[in-house]
Amino acid sequence: MSWTKRQDGVAACAFVVLLIAPVAASAQPDTQIWANFNFDWVRSHQTTLGVDVEPKVLVSAPAGDPGWATFDVIPSFEFTRGLWLDVVNELLVGRTKQTDDLDSTEVTPRFGLRLHILSNLRTSLEKEKRPKKRLVLRDLARVEWRNLFYSTDKPNSSTVRFRNRVELLWAINRGRISDNGALYLQVDDEWFWPLDEPDERYANKERTRSGLGYRHSSAWRYEAFFVLNRSRKSADASFTDTDYVAEVTMKRVW
Repeated sequence: MSWTKRQDGVAACAFVVLLIAPVAASAQPDTQIWANFNFDWVRSHQTTLGVDVEPKVLVSAPAGDPGWATFDVIPSFEFTRGLWLDVVNELLVGRTKQTDDLDSTEVTPRFGLRLHILSNLRTSLEKEKRPKKRLVLRDLARVEWRNLFYSTDKPNSSTVRFRNRVELLWAINRGRISDNGALYLQVDDEWFWPLDEPDERYANKERTRSGLGYRHSSAWRYEAFFVLNRSRKSADASFTDTDYVAEVTMKRVW
């Protein structure tokens, strides 16, 4: 292994240790299961259309907490600007069964930028975006306008929230994560900051994910993550709620 690859490997390991280090947790965390079915249509070197379908369900919670289930659909449009930057536009439309008596509907447009820090995109005959290096480090910053509508007389809510996710990917058995047959490690950490302080349990939080991905071909990819969510009432408060999540993702690309 070359010196550059060893350096990349050391950086990847250090990042993983920082993100999965022990954190304070609530006495009785929630346990959830998420699924993500991602469909992308790569139209050109610059544009990609996508749809995410995301069912989520609570499988265990502290005694007295209500169960819930949610179903989100997220169409998206991405535009690649140069070698280092993607412009991301999304619209989340979701429905949540919060209790036996309360449902909520969410409509949330998002706008953001994805910065490719260590591995810029190379020009090729293929339309797919391909990093040059084994180690991929990127940052996804988004702002979202969250609108929640309730099935009861509970007042509807609307708030602006900023979120930023740092992502690290490391190809284990191939030279790049974009090579067919590549098994890769992915770790990311995302922070959510509402502009105000809405009456919502999970508005201000940190989300850490770690897992493995497998690229079968340019058309099919699969990922599995362990997710740790920590929530708090405001940015200056300590974390009081913790959720453990098993997340599985299937990606289909045309």
